[in-house]
Amino acid sequence: MDYIRQINAFENLNEFNDIGPGAQLLWYKLMRVANLSGWQKELSISNTRLQSMTKTSEKTLINNRNQLIQNGLLQYKKRGRTKAGIYILSDITGNFTVKTPADNTATGNIPVNSSVDSSVDTSVNSSVDSSVDTSAYINKTKQNKTKENNHDEGKSPLGLANDLWGKLRPLNGVLQGEIINWCDTWPNEMICYALELAFEQSVDMRGVKPYVNTILSNWKNDGIDNIEKAKANKKPKQTYKNNNRRVEQLPDHIANPMTEAEASEKARQELINLGVTIND
Repeated sequence: MDYIRQINAFENLNEFNDIGPGAQLLWYKLMRVANLSGWQKELSISNTRLQSMTKTSEKTLINNRNQLIQNGLLQYKKRGRTKAGIYILSDITGNFTVKTPADNTATGNIPVNSSVDSSVDTSVNSSVDSSVDTSAYINKTKQNKTKENNHDEGKSPLGLANDLWGKLRPLNGVLQGEIINWCDTWPNEMICYALELAFEQSVDMRGVKPYVNTILSNWKNDGIDNIEKAKANKKPKQTYKNNNRRVEQLPDHIANPMTEAEASEKARQELINLGVTIND
């Protein structure tokens, strides 16, 4: 999806459709999550997370969601009480249904003023300073290109997390919500790098949130505010070593086994002690 085109189409739709402010806010929040996820088709978001994002109660959230569904802006799949529901945003850049205004109920047509004001000043001011420094544009273009190529061609944090931990099961709503919170404070490329560090340490999905929070907290304390400093500060992979491990002592006959000759002599002495006559 094209973020800007979707927003423009949504605003055009709002001019002729009665969509409440709460439903509009919910749509914008869902679009933001979709953008952060790299435009995944299905978004798994819990009700509690959306309530926090829109500052509404669960009942109000459901009403706003139903309003978006009724206007063809959203599809929703319920997955029971223990799993977050699935949201599918509709592409509204094409045709959409327009409710007819009350003053045009007879014809159903919307009046459009097609008159054109031909009194346009066609004079051009030729005194244009052509000494434009293009270095700023070139540098900005290079920076944007570098950012796009960073972390698998600009993959979003949610998209990266889904690739790393979502292969066996979808990301849980808690982790998705936390990644969105990180995006409000940190650059996407730094969040992606922190997620990669967690994956290198074989952190499972439940441990990603506390692990990355620790990384971000350390970066903040150390004044690390860009990806270059973060990479320069990378710690070597740690291995767990338990210094309190209990060591079992092996029995002497296993740790220091006797030779065959020693075993034979021991058996001979035991027979003599029992009063058995042995003929050599």
